[in-house]
Amino acid sequence: MAIVKHGVTANTPSNILLGAGTFYKGLTYGTNGWTGTILGATSGGGKVSIKGEFLDLEVDGALVKFKGQTIKVGGTATAEVTFAEVTTDIIKMGTLFEAGTSTSTGTGITMLQDKAHIEEDDYIANFGFVGETADGSKQVIIIFENAICTSGLEIEGKNKEQSVVKLTLEAVADYSGDLNTLPVKIYYVETSTSSGGSAG
Repeated sequence: MAIVKHGVTANTPSNILLGAGTFYKGLTYGTNGWTGTILGATSGGGKVSIKGEFLDLEVDGALVKFKGQTIKVGGTATAEVTFAEVTTDIIKMGTLFEAGTSTSTGTGITMLQDKAHIEEDDYIANFGFVGETADGSKQVIIIFENAICTSGLEIEGKNKEQSVVKLTLEAVADYSGDLNTLPVKIYYVETSTSSGGSAG
């Protein structure tokens, strides 16, 4: 075997993700291909992290790690998204607030207020990230079956700078489902052959 100085092949551009990607709620695949609702424009993109939680068994006499010593005891999946838009949906997502009753007589006013308990509609069903490869031939789609914001809401305004909203969303399982594995699916989609093409 000859030693080469790089790993570039003809398939390399179709295996490199390019751009910030997009974040959706209600992202599903059906007869019309991928459909969902974009949560909002981002500035600085976002990050999806999926990792297992592990435990190393302690065994006398073993001075190095060995196969089978490490066992999986759980896992987490999070998405950190920096939204450029400040909409009522994004504020509700970050605060888990609910629509309240405004005492103002004016029109065009939406009031959000705190509540005591997390409710079913606070969870985002089929929260998804869609990224595209450099040559546009493939998409990587990551879907959290349910997600909820765990970071809270923070808006920082600065002179001559754009305000952004940074939210961290975490995947959570449905109580009626499998509570031993992450409720996360990753799809590798060839856009040229996928019915419906892009999500959106």
